[in-house]
Amino acid sequence: MPASQFPNVLTYRGLMSLLKGSAVALVLKVMAALVSFVVAASITRNLGVEQAGQYFFATSIVILFVSICGLGLNNSVLKYVSIFYTNNNNQMLNAIVNKSVLWSSLFSLFFIFIAGLILNFFPNLFGEDSSHFYFFLISVPSLTIISLISHAIQAKGHIAISMIIAGFIQPVSFLTINLVTSPQEIGPLAMSYMFSVLFALAFCIIFWVMAGEFSCNINFDTKILLASCSSLVVFQVFQQFNTVIGQLFLGAWGTNTQIAMFAVSIKVATLTSFIMFAVNRVVAPKFAALFADGDYVGLKIAVNQSKKIMLFATLPLISILLVFPDFVLGIFGDEYRASATVLRALAMIQFFAVWVGSVSYLLIMTGQEKAHRNNVIVSTFLSCSAGIIVVPFYPLWGAVMTSGLCVIITAVLSSRVVFKELKINMFSFN
Repeated sequence: MPASQFPNVLTYRGLMSLLKGSAVALVLKVMAALVSFVVAASITRNLGVEQAGQYFFATSIVILFVSICGLGLNNSVLKYVSIFYTNNNNQMLNAIVNKSVLWSSLFSLFFIFIAGLILNFFPNLFGEDSSHFYFFLISVPSLTIISLISHAIQAKGHIAISMIIAGFIQPVSFLTINLVTSPQEIGPLAMSYMFSVLFALAFCIIFWVMAGEFSCNINFDTKILLASCSSLVVFQVFQQFNTVIGQLFLGAWGTNTQIAMFAVSIKVATLTSFIMFAVNRVVAPKFAALFADGDYVGLKIAVNQSKKIMLFATLPLISILLVFPDFVLGIFGDEYRASATVLRALAMIQFFAVWVGSVSYLLIMTGQEKAHRNNVIVSTFLSCSAGIIVVPFYPLWGAVMTSGLCVIITAVLSSRVVFKELKINMFSFN
């Protein structure tokens, strides 16, 4: 008899499992967020607003490039490794990870070569002096591989190690290098960033090879992998574009100072999203397994439990950001206090995302990748259209509006698909 026929038992056991896994993930994510917070504060104070804006803009470009070079394989790896690991099929597990790493590595090397050529012919593309950008470009292939392998580790249930590799080692090593060298300009800072990424890559590869039954097998069906990642690559690129759309639009129509103001505000506001990230690290494989088993009652229970955990964990932080935004922003420098109202608006947008829950992961893990991809694309075009009109005249608040629209439109459209296909109301807790 399926576990879903005993809802009270499943609710208790499922909640305990989610709480335990989420607690570990949450602690690690909090630590990583604190390190990232300290890194950002040290950069804003050492470099000043103008060069800090250059750094935040460059890292926004890097995030977008990594999503392109990932070829949509992150979630494909997460999905299939979870299934193969559950079925003890180590040969196929290695095959999909190795093939994904090979594809993304070759493409990312080609991609940064082309990007480097463009930067060589247009040296003022990202400002008066874009020489520092080469160090950020070199980091793209390494970050792509780290992302893929961390997703594979996550799918095997090693949540803590996955989070350490994905979001802890690089910022910690980056902070350590900065504390030792104290870079006062964007060039040395970019070099420190590159070395920290290379160190994280070395740790990631060593762990993956030594921790499991590693083999060099790449005999995973190319057609299956292409079918999975082809719909996800567009989604992944557009989704990452949406996360940095404010910085990119300010790079086109704003100033480096406005980029720094917005980047710091959204970095602080998205501290709320680490709760969603931590829970998603636990529930995403569960969503895939429950859906594969046809346990729709268990799936609905897992969704509602994850939403409750995220919501109650977020409330204290949201309250702090709404009541004391000046104090929080003052950590980065007195000049950042002027964007307190911007921080309040961005925090409320993030709270809405937490309220809706793991809608993106839910669709991806239940075979609705194309529907979610289409929703992300629609929200991107609508948000960009509004941004192109507003940002040139009101740069900072236009960036807030554009970023917020991406979150809200995607959440609403995707929640509609979840209700239609899975009969789960993402705006309710019942």
